[in-house]
Amino acid sequence: MNDYQMQLVEDKYGKLIHKIGHNISGDLATCSHEDNTQDIWIAAMEAIRGYEKKEKIPFEEFWGTKGFDKYIKTCLWNLKNAKGAKVSKKYEITRDVVSVSENEEVLLLEDHDSCPNEHTRFYDEISDRMSPDLVSVVKELVENPDCVKSTGKVNVRGLSTALGKTWHETNILIKELERKMENQL
Repeated sequence: MNDYQMQLVEDKYGKLIHKIGHNISGDLATCSHEDNTQDIWIAAMEAIRGYEKKEKIPFEEFWGTKGFDKYIKTCLWNLKNAKGAKVSKKYEITRDVVSVSENEEVLLLEDHDSCPNEHTRFYDEISDRMSPDLVSVVKELVENPDCVKSTGKVNVRGLSTALGKTWHETNILIKELERKMENQL
């Protein structure tokens, strides 16, 4: 591909290439817009070479034809889908990851250990809407893993032991909390 051909591709497909590069992912830890755009440019050049081989005609003859237009767009979108699928697989691993080299202010953020306990604020908020017994039930469920079974259901016996109440009293509190939450614990 010579400079003239590159300029033709840039003029006709440049905006599309950048749009596709932007649509792949906004996750800088996985891939940046610049990386995506470079990959798409490579795919565009490979599409041109592939079309030349397939049709056995030079660039000047197929440039601007409807068939080539469909072919190159298909190649670009296929690359986007393939790369996007790889990014999606890594999303759970890289979610909430921040690039320190580009965001130096991240290093200056306060450590979370010095912040007020989020649970305390939560308990203060719900104490206005619930009885002290219900707040203590919620507190135990949040802070004591033995009070919740592996299935996600409440371990009534473990909760009653932690609260110092009978199984029956604890079960009544759980039912009341279920009604307030409109959920089945």
